[in-house]
Amino acid sequence: LLLIGFLIVAAFSGYESTFALFAERTYGFTAASIGYIFAFVGVILVIVQGALVGRVVKRVGEHHVVPASLALVAAGLLMIPATTSVAALLVASGVMAVGMGFNSPSLMSLVSRYSAAEDQGGVMGLTQSLNSLARIVGPMWGGFAFDHLGIGMPYITSAAVMGLAALLAVHALWRSRLTPAA
Repeated sequence: LLLIGFLIVAAFSGYESTFALFAERTYGFTAASIGYIFAFVGVILVIVQGALVGRVVKRVGEHHVVPASLALVAAGLLMIPATTSVAALLVASGVMAVGMGFNSPSLMSLVSRYSAAEDQGGVMGLTQSLNSLARIVGPMWGGFAFDHLGIGMPYITSAAVMGLAALLAVHALWRSRLTPAA
């Protein structure tokens, strides 16, 4: 689960760190219009996390929510470089935001649940340390991919990493039958 979390944060931070450049070059966005896109994503995150996650998790469980949400994030990321209009960019950003909104609390819940009570503080600290490291790796890769591989490549490679994280989540949560710590 810690590896899955690392991959998610690295991939998402690669998107975050290059999106302004992509939007400026592709659509001529200004700092204000880029801010509106991020605000749009933020509002979706708040709605999903505030009103939907608890209900959906109660119905299907985190072990289904995490891989499905990662598939949504990957789809949104793949859609971004293929967009040809601002409306399509908003749809792609919305799909990605819905996925991240479901993923973040669900994955943290699983990390907590699969940690022994006496280890939870240490595991949560390790999780945050790995997330910090991912926030270094992701933007470095995103910037390199943007500059040297093409402006759509940070999103394509991030989508591939999200897909890998989804497959790892399926394996860890379904196939290996992880059981919560007592």
